[in-house]
Amino acid sequence: MVLNHYPVLNHYPFLNRSAVLNHGAFPKPRRSHSLVGFGSARLGPVLVPGRGSRCAVMLPTPQQGFAGQSGPGAPGRDPGTQGRVEILSSSELSRTLIRLASQVLESVADSRELVLLGIPTRGVALAQVLAHQIGTIAGHGVDQGSLDPTFHRDDLGRVGTRLGIPTELPADLDDRSVVLVDDVIFTGRTVRAALEALQAWGRPRRVSLLVMVDRGHRELPIQPDFCGRVVPTSRQETIALCLQSTDGEEGVYLLKGSDQAG
Repeated sequence: MVLNHYPVLNHYPFLNRSAVLNHGAFPKPRRSHSLVGFGSARLGPVLVPGRGSRCAVMLPTPQQGFAGQSGPGAPGRDPGTQGRVEILSSSELSRTLIRLASQVLESVADSRELVLLGIPTRGVALAQVLAHQIGTIAGHGVDQGSLDPTFHRDDLGRVGTRLGIPTELPADLDDRSVVLVDDVIFTGRTVRAALEALQAWGRPRRVSLLVMVDRGHRELPIQPDFCGRVVPTSRQETIALCLQSTDGEEGVYLLKGSDQAG
């Protein structure tokens, strides 16, 4: 099965060979900017170690969740109601979103060239909210999609494989102003993987990074271009972004003792 412009991945010893399906088992799909759905699962191409051809791995849908867990978010990102400290209230988050949308608009000469790509999982929901806010200010719709960097991560042995929302591009990325959107930046490894994944989908004129919270502890020289709030944290703490569309409430919270990647 041929998926246009998807990267040829080099070496992924963590993959379960029994989960990898030979590409000849599926019909050739129509040309699309998104990964292909098959039944109740998603197909994402990877390279089987020791083989030189592209294959497809069955990826769970967002409803199936991550690593065998239910729910739309990654493990450790369900804020709950106990043991959390409010960083941004609903009204403060709303003002921050307006500020970030305005900053993104001011950074481009033509707002119609903007493409917002959310990094799963919570970055996708945040990109949707920001695209709506930018569109309200600009007076026209803004292209928005998702970019899954899972198979480009260099720390999967530590954080584990978290499969969920597949890459879905709203348009050709060549000569566009792309803004990668994520809820939290931590070590920088998620963003590095996203940049590598992005290369296979086109050559944007410019790529920027927007995050709601910078919690520090960088392991790579990566910094956001747009940031809602800088929050110093310990490695035993995490940040949870709650949005009305996914959580039924809005705010940013500091949590104790949860695992957070990227």
